[in-house]
Amino acid sequence: MTNGNKRSASKKQTLENYLISEISKGNLKVGDKIPSEAELVDMFHFGRQTVHNTLAELAVRGIIERIPGKGSFVSSRPVNRNIQKKMSFTEDMQNIGMTAASQLLEFRVVTGEEFPNVAEELKISPKETLYLISRLRTGNGTPIALQYTYIPTHYLPNPDLNSMVSSIDAYTKECGIEVNGFVTRLRAIEGSDEQIRILQSTSRALLNSVSIRYSDKNTPVHYTSSFYRSDLYEYTFSSFSQ
Repeated sequence: MTNGNKRSASKKQTLENYLISEISKGNLKVGDKIPSEAELVDMFHFGRQTVHNTLAELAVRGIIERIPGKGSFVSSRPVNRNIQKKMSFTEDMQNIGMTAASQLLEFRVVTGEEFPNVAEELKISPKETLYLISRLRTGNGTPIALQYTYIPTHYLPNPDLNSMVSSIDAYTKECGIEVNGFVTRLRAIEGSDEQIRILQSTSRALLNSVSIRYSDKNTPVHYTSSFYRSDLYEYTFSSFSQ
């Protein structure tokens, strides 16, 4: 690569990092118009072609949408998750340049008897107790998912609620619980009135993902039922012949 090409690539990366950072911080939200090519040229003193190429690549990646005669806007593309990989909601958001956040909706101690299907999946008796953590998950402030997580209380005798709300996967790992595998089931459902209201969804169609995490001893550690807005989340499954 010549020195000229290196400088051009560096400028392109600088502009790309700036725009993705503005989106990640929430300064530019879904649907917001980003500065025009001319405005970006004035802001950064880069060549018009460099700015044009950067915006074109961001459009191809689905980060912005370019509308002829109107300008470029922050895209409302769905978050894409590979179902074959164990990845947390926070990691999903980081991968697309968005900031994940959680709002605690409910935290209480329940019994397996109250949730027999969960008790069966976690292989605990009806009398055993679990933490129920209900959270609203957002990306750049936009509601994306409702999550209900159940963890047997014997795993976390003195839980740090703030850490659990932020990232259950990260917190359980911090507490020495190593997750070695997972099982995920997906189905399309019609959301309840309350779910639609909390998620601020224009569609009643939701994606329900049930995921059970397993320890390195093949013991179920926690059970999470997530309800995703179908306009903002999609799953990918890939398979190739050998």
